[in-house]
Amino acid sequence: MGKITRKHRRLTMKKKPAAHKWLPAKTDEDLEFAQMVPAYGFVVDVLYINPLAHGGYTYKPVMFKKGNDVILNSPWDDTEDVWVGRICQVRTSPDQSKTLVKVRWYWSRNDINKQFKSFNPSQCAPFERILSDHYDYVSPYSFQAVTHVHEYDESSLDPPALHPRDLFMRTNLALASLPMNKRALQVKFIRYANYSSAMPEQIQFQPPLGHDTCLCGLTYNPFPSGICFPPEEFAATHEPQDPMHFCPSLNLPPETRNLRLLANNPDEEVLFVDFGYFYEKEAHEGVMLTDMVTVHDALRMLNRSPEIIAHLPASLLAIAQSPIIRCAGAPAGFAIGNVADVVLARRFVYTAVLNRGDPRASAKLMELLVREQMRESVPFWTGIEESSCDVVAHLQELAEQLEDFGTLASPYEKYWDRRMEEYKGLVELFAGPAFKCPQCQG
Repeated sequence: MGKITRKHRRLTMKKKPAAHKWLPAKTDEDLEFAQMVPAYGFVVDVLYINPLAHGGYTYKPVMFKKGNDVILNSPWDDTEDVWVGRICQVRTSPDQSKTLVKVRWYWSRNDINKQFKSFNPSQCAPFERILSDHYDYVSPYSFQAVTHVHEYDESSLDPPALHPRDLFMRTNLALASLPMNKRALQVKFIRYANYSSAMPEQIQFQPPLGHDTCLCGLTYNPFPSGICFPPEEFAATHEPQDPMHFCPSLNLPPETRNLRLLANNPDEEVLFVDFGYFYEKEAHEGVMLTDMVTVHDALRMLNRSPEIIAHLPASLLAIAQSPIIRCAGAPAGFAIGNVADVVLARRFVYTAVLNRGDPRASAKLMELLVREQMRESVPFWTGIEESSCDVVAHLQELAEQLEDFGTLASPYEKYWDRRMEEYKGLVELFAGPAFKCPQCQG
């Protein structure tokens, strides 16, 4: 691992176009790289703006290593098409006089559109990236900074908190072709050195864009161009303001925010057993309409004391009874959605109901903790020693026992109060037409 000093302020390499070859082929670059010695990483003196330094710039050593997401020099610096890659391997010559880096490219939506005219770039955000199987061998002088490309799984109950200009990805680029036997072959997560000059007949993504968006499969763009750029930088666009596509349960109206929603357990995708009774809109004989039943009323009807949820902030209870939604370009994180908030809030409620109060104050948990303290306090001179296997087995047993208590974390009231104020500021988003998917009207 060596330290390499950048010799010029801007060294822009030329990014090779993908010379699409279907079958793998070893090139001179591949052979040269294979003969080099693997290295952990390398250090480059990168130029940074520093108004206090002579000339307004200063050098700062930056470590680049295998697995890093990186920004590389290009003519498109500071634009949505800035070059982003992932370091696959680092190798040096035996005498360490030369270092090469194998970089797998993240393609922007415009990169894809240049290669495949059938691709509609408006279905991706400006700073969204698609991890391709196209790579190059790159000189260390071309590296500009270490960055992070967030992985955004649309089906996740805890998606990353993304902002409009954050780099993120949700799919990989796969090329498909029709060989002589007419059977379509698909490349998944495989990097070939070269491709045949014939352009593939199809472009495929794994997973497909829109696969986890909605029942209708229509692709969702969380950050349209008008959101990512200020008005003075963004001229006219044909991109529509993408409505919310994350379909709720089809039998719940958009304005619903009550016990019926709280009865839906996102972790299990089934009704929470204690509140399942209240899921139907029209209550059972002799019982009021479900939409009018509060959580405290429901607990009394189940012969439970409302005190078992007294430790939960009112804002948390309100969010737990909110619909899970998202809308393109919405502020306060609602472009990605409120799924993480709602799911966590419901976990707190379910845990309190199942444990008949705050699980951290339950006698059962106290008994478990006391038993663990007694076990750990056994003096070493007693001669009682445990093997590593015994310790691991005990820890596994302890973990299983703690799972029975559900969420043991403490709800931070200030956070939930702040989020509730943001919810109130977006009341139109919760009840407005953007709640419906334009395709399936869910």
